Amino acid sequence: MKTIEEVLTKLDEIILWSKQKQSPIGYFACTYRIMTAQVLKGIQQKKFEDNPRMTQLDIAFATRYLNAWDSYSKGKKCTNSWYFAFEAAKNKNLLILQHIFLGMNAHINLDLGISAASIMPYRKINPLKTDFENINNVIASINQKVQDSLNKICYPVDLIDKISNGKDNAVLDFAISKARDTSWATAVMTSNTPNFLKENVIGIVDYAAAKVASQILNPKILTPALMKELKKCENIDVVKNIEILAATKNV
Repeated sequence: MKTIEEVLTKLDEIILWSKQKQSPIGYFACTYRIMTAQVLKGIQQKKFEDNPRMTQLDIAFATRYLNAWDSYSKGKKCTNSWYFAFEAAKNKNLLILQHIFLGMNAHINLDLGISAASIMPYRKINPLKTDFENINNVIASINQKVQDSLNKICYPVDLIDKISNGKDNAVLDFAISKARDTSWATAVMTSNTPNFLKENVIGIVDYAAAKVASQILNPKILTPALMKELKKCENIDVVKNIEILAATKNV
């Protein structure tokens, strides 16, 4: 792929497939599409220090997700953290937020740092740091719109939003900012690793991200009984939920 527009087209294909199959795979795909479109808008408005470089990063970043999905859907091996995220679509008891967090975990905790290192010269990652942090600011600008969509399909999120007077964006802001900090550390580590050891480093980061995925799948703060009650608060129509999330891109 050579353009972010091509990335958006690929994401649209995954979203369409998810609707046809009534698959929760579409939940993260929608969220990621919204964020990718916002990054493209930021590039078009020249909000980054080096906009062509940011385009290169966004494409490298997306390619890891798209390749992982392509491998998984064809029964081939993908990274462990993505395997957890994709396999989770078979579990009808998981919350929508769990599906989104599993995707964010694999994509930000694993893919983002590796992608950042891949577009910069060996041991020269630091010039990218400001734009790397700017990604978070661009994405954060649409978090409330995404959360408004989540409110329509996941009522406990709406309750949290009201209790916190709309200042939480808990569900997205916290997860993204924490994951971003981790991914920059990954970028620095990967950038300073010789090529012949890079796959080992990626394996270590993937192992750690897979551990986080297992915690998302089995959160200690939620008992099975509470999870069951929260699930009852969600809209059970997967296609409708995907349509609501996808509609955010037009807001």
